Amino acid sequence: MVKEMEVRHSVWIRFFHWTNMIAITLLILTGYYIHSPHGFRLFSNMDTPRMIHFAMAYLLCFGVVGRVYYAIVAKDAKNIVFNVKEDTPKFPSMIKYYLFLADTHPYYGKYNPGQKMMYTGWLFMALIQVITGFILYKPDTFAWLGGALGGLIAIRVIHYIVTWLFVLSVLAHVYLDISEGIPVLKSMFTGKLPADFDHGIHEEEHGARIDKGISV
Repeated sequence: MVKEMEVRHSVWIRFFHWTNMIAITLLILTGYYIHSPHGFRLFSNMDTPRMIHFAMAYLLCFGVVGRVYYAIVAKDAKNIVFNVKEDTPKFPSMIKYYLFLADTHPYYGKYNPGQKMMYTGWLFMALIQVITGFILYKPDTFAWLGGALGGLIAIRVIHYIVTWLFVLSVLAHVYLDISEGIPVLKSMFTGKLPADFDHGIHEEEHGARIDKGISV
């Protein structure tokens, strides 16, 4: 029997997701080589990683602008923008679930508060990387901005630290998706999720479980 499927990600969401994923991955790999070519032997020369790094920087700019535009036009922003007032109180139940202290969690919507915080954070981190990256690329052109941010050494440190934040948050992102179930991971390829997939307990179910004394 064929399972009934429902659309989770539109083609545009998937397009920008994979565009940004490819850009960020190659930016990280080439960035570490440029930072430490002798300690990270991935290329035989400096010209290739520099060319790839700059090309991926422009691709990331395109991907971020496109994703933000789509979020506004398709009214998808509410799914990915972290709302301090609404999402912060949901963290305890999310943490309990991912630490295996609870069997399930309340229904958060399309994404849980941790994912929404990461998506919002990625936008700001991408802007930081683009700004600091262009200053390092054209230090003379952006000398005034570089000076305002503390000089080239400070900018290099910021660029390096944010890169590590991307690495760690991407690992956390993959873990959160896998923890939700393989169908969630597959949906970024197919765009669809089984209609009967467990997204968490809705408020009315949550109340019923408490009345029955079931742990949530």
